[in-house]
Amino acid sequence: MQAVKFLLIASILSIIPGQLIRLPLLSLSGALTLTDIFVFLTNAVFFLYFLTVKKKLKLHPRIFIPASLFTLSAGLSTILALNKFSSSEVLASSLFLVRFILYFSQAIIAANIIKKSEIRSWIKLIILTVVVYLILGIIQLIVFPDLTFLASYGWDPHQMRIVSTFLDPNFSGALVSMMLAITLAMFLFGFGRVYLFLSAFAIIGIILTYSRSSYLNLIMIIATLGMFKSPKLFFTAIIIFMIIFSQISRVRQRIIGALTLDETAQARVESWKNAKTIFQDNLLFGVGFNTYRYAQAQYGLFSPDDPLGGHSGGGADSSFLLVAATCGIFGLVFFFGLLFSIFKIYLQDISLNYLHLASLSSFLGLLVHTQFVNSFFFPQIMLILWFMLGLNLANDN
Repeated sequence: MQAVKFLLIASILSIIPGQLIRLPLLSLSGALTLTDIFVFLTNAVFFLYFLTVKKKLKLHPRIFIPASLFTLSAGLSTILALNKFSSSEVLASSLFLVRFILYFSQAIIAANIIKKSEIRSWIKLIILTVVVYLILGIIQLIVFPDLTFLASYGWDPHQMRIVSTFLDPNFSGALVSMMLAITLAMFLFGFGRVYLFLSAFAIIGIILTYSRSSYLNLIMIIATLGMFKSPKLFFTAIIIFMIIFSQISRVRQRIIGALTLDETAQARVESWKNAKTIFQDNLLFGVGFNTYRYAQAQYGLFSPDDPLGGHSGGGADSSFLLVAATCGIFGLVFFFGLLFSIFKIYLQDISLNYLHLASLSSFLGLLVHTQFVNSFFFPQIMLILWFMLGLNLANDN
């Protein structure tokens, strides 16, 4: 059991190197990160332990059943994809479903091995990990403000934005927002002013990503915390936001650019339209879970010099639309059922439990964020998402 906890710690800490260490898998369209490796090892050791000692495994039906239904629907859509794609393409796509199962299992593992008295220590580990990640992002902004040179490797050429080790400001903003939800909830529940300082540090980091989806994430987190715990926080945040909007020109430009549909916003709208078209053409079961890259190639949505769309070619700029296009109505219904089950768990005793409040605000913020970036299925984001769910299940037990 100690080995499982050690691997859980390693999995969380592996967020720090992020996407810097990538091992090619089957083709250039797929790769393993350190987080993938440690999550796999955690699952392997955990289930081997339970099989060996024959200890009863708590599966928590409230979340296990809806997750299983979505997984089965995604698996069915992938099998049906053999009618549209080659066996090698479907095999490569099925590995993403395996990844989803492994990451979701972190919730089951945490709920089974973490004691209620240990939860705060694990929360502190998450905070520490994201703080180190953000510090690396600030260093990157100072030392490597222009990442145009990464374009030849399939990454977006971001400039003057915190991308840290994810090499992406949007995913970085989502991760730091999760930490913000935790630290701000802990401050509101009287855990000390250090958490207010950490919250301020997180907000600065989110601002410097210049990620509009992360700004919306931030607003949703503040609104949720304000609604359930401190209305004054919400109104204070509005005043601070107005000051930032008026004083930081680039923040103002980014927000106005979203309203006037600048080049980035237009690309996002185009991504939504593409996903909607593929969904409408494959209404019932979709094109197959994670076959979206190959579906886009068949629709001729990639340029000739990049036939598989680079690192972002496997996703749409909305996790909801991605599920709709790849799993159809059948899978989308079960996906919403899974999300609703998580929402119900977090909503219990929310005004009295900092963990539930932190988790709900983080979860709702991510649901907003994932309408503009495929953050729900980003590996390191998934790890925190499902691990936090496991901590809530352990706490409720």
